[in-house]
Amino acid sequence: MAAEGYLIYAVGFITPYVRADLSVPAWVAALPNSMMAIGMVSAGLLAGRITARLGPRLAARVWASLMAASAVLLAIPVSIVPILIGALAFGISAGGMLVHVNSALGGPGSRGGTLLMRANMWSVVGAVAGPLVLSAAATSVGWAFGLLVPIPALLLLVVTLPASPARDRPAATGDRPVALPRPYWLTWTFLVLEIGAEFSFVVWGSQVVVARTGLTNAEATGLASLYVAGMILGRLALSSGFGSGPRSLALLRGCASLAAVGAVILWLGTVPLTSGIGLFVGGLGISGIYPLGASLALAHAPDAPIRASARLTAASGGAIFTAPLVLGLVAQAAGVVVGWLLVFAMLGLGLMVLLRIPPPAGLPSELAPVATPA
Repeated sequence: MAAEGYLIYAVGFITPYVRADLSVPAWVAALPNSMMAIGMVSAGLLAGRITARLGPRLAARVWASLMAASAVLLAIPVSIVPILIGALAFGISAGGMLVHVNSALGGPGSRGGTLLMRANMWSVVGAVAGPLVLSAAATSVGWAFGLLVPIPALLLLVVTLPASPARDRPAATGDRPVALPRPYWLTWTFLVLEIGAEFSFVVWGSQVVVARTGLTNAEATGLASLYVAGMILGRLALSSGFGSGPRSLALLRGCASLAAVGAVILWLGTVPLTSGIGLFVGGLGISGIYPLGASLALAHAPDAPIRASARLTAASGGAIFTAPLVLGLVAQAAGVVVGWLLVFAMLGLGLMVLLRIPPPAGLPSELAPVATPA
């Protein structure tokens, strides 16, 4: 997860370098982010079948190997073509690995949310490290070398990855797989809306600061680090086990509410201090939404953890691709301050859906996947 978080943020961070080194238009330089999101959606549609055919351990080794290969392709700045292929391959591998991690660590049991929180904590650590390492590499050996840093860890993972306990219950001969239950799809819908809001914060949060306070882009980007600080602090606190088990649904509602409060404060803030508070509170609230939400969704689909996780991955990729793009189109037409109303809509609708999701029913021990480190 650390390597995945590193490369996810690195793909966004290389945009200005790709534009400068390859002399391409800004929209072409931003295409790797779109290709990454398309790859994640594709993985969500295919990873379940691939895992069923190869088995969870071999499939995860394939994802780790493909992720290492994608890093190499992203680090070939001779043309936009290998970079786009690498971004697509990385999106597929990242989505496939998310399916493995979510199904192995989430689901029923008092520790599912905690284990996913810890895994996502490492993802945030990698996300912070990626831009820092690439920035340092750009001023010394070249930005492309910064993309190669996670490769040794990924290759080590290929060799040492243990087996996953997650298995989908096979359907009877000639039967179609049992449909995922309604509470799962409510949680899926909630996560689509919240992930869309999360990446709207990432992509457009600093531009709201610029529009409302008059700070420069560089100053606003520096202030946006408070959003990441909130994410780190929230996941660090939750990774201790606080809020796991019966309290997880109540805590998820609190996180979603806190994210909405942060979005409002950011929108209203006309001075850097207020904007910084909004970014920090937004990151603090959003920090727990995906790990707790994914664990809740999997708890509502105990017989199909891999298929359920694959659908969540497709949702993530679709939200990452769509929400910032739509907000950008509105911002171009009416300004980013008006466009930010879409974030309010996503967070508000997400809260309404969340209030309709019941707590997962208790499961017999033989149906509950054992939550062990993947």
